[in-house]
Amino acid sequence: MPSFTSLVAASAFLAATVSASPIQLTARDTCGAAPAGSGSQAPLAQPTGITTAALCQAQCEANNSCQSFVFGMVNNVVDCILYSVPAANVPPQSSANLIVFDKACTSVPAVVPTPANPTGVNLHKRDVCGSAPTGSGSQTPLSQPTGITTAELCLAQCNSLASCLSFLFGLVNGVDECQLFSVAASAIPAQSSPNLVAYDKACSSVPNVVPTTSNPTGTATGSNSGGANTPTQGNTPAQQKRDTCGGPPTGPTGNASPISAPANIDSAAACKAQCQADASCKS
Repeated sequence: MPSFTSLVAASAFLAATVSASPIQLTARDTCGAAPAGSGSQAPLAQPTGITTAALCQAQCEANNSCQSFVFGMVNNVVDCILYSVPAANVPPQSSANLIVFDKACTSVPAVVPTPANPTGVNLHKRDVCGSAPTGSGSQTPLSQPTGITTAELCLAQCNSLASCLSFLFGLVNGVDECQLFSVAASAIPAQSSPNLVAYDKACSSVPNVVPTTSNPTGTATGSNSGGANTPTQGNTPAQQKRDTCGGPPTGPTGNASPISAPANIDSAAACKAQCQADASCKS
């Protein structure tokens, strides 16, 4: 039987082992809180021209040494500050407008800060889908692709660009315009033409209508009893556009030419099959 002395010695050894090997606790990511770390950790980098926390996160992801970042508006200047330590270790900042995020945060806001919302946090706003832009400031387009004839095609251009968050579309002076922006639609400044309407990238029902002088925003229109699409008063993207199925063509005048004219087609069903086999065919 072990002696009392040996039991005491064994207990002391176990206690020392436990104290030397503490249980590892998994820390949660810090995602949008005020920095509260101790010490005087210096920033890794301070990239300029960054307008949203999501774009600041992209800068952090591009730097292998970056583990967290601070973001916010101070004295009307947007700051993006990268750190090589976890967000929990980032020291308090000089302004309460600066909040910290770990690199791994999954829902980082893509909102441009304002004096009323200096941290640029999400304010539970709905997506803008076909409204006149009303943002303040002088945000310029990220890109202005040409040859884009519908809002849906403009959305496709935005989707192909990771930094695009919203876009403008409409017919201005007889020309279809598609403008891509790196900010949310709510932050796009008012335009000189009321024909340009804004959409957030996340909009699920973007019109596939070529603008005309009577429908310059290219919004989805109603339908008359004859089956031909006819513009209605107060068009909005929420209005449903019925398909034209067998009516006479009454589209806008122009120089649109056929994609192709396959031969040996003896029925409308066979012609439809040819259209379905061509990704660019719509009618």
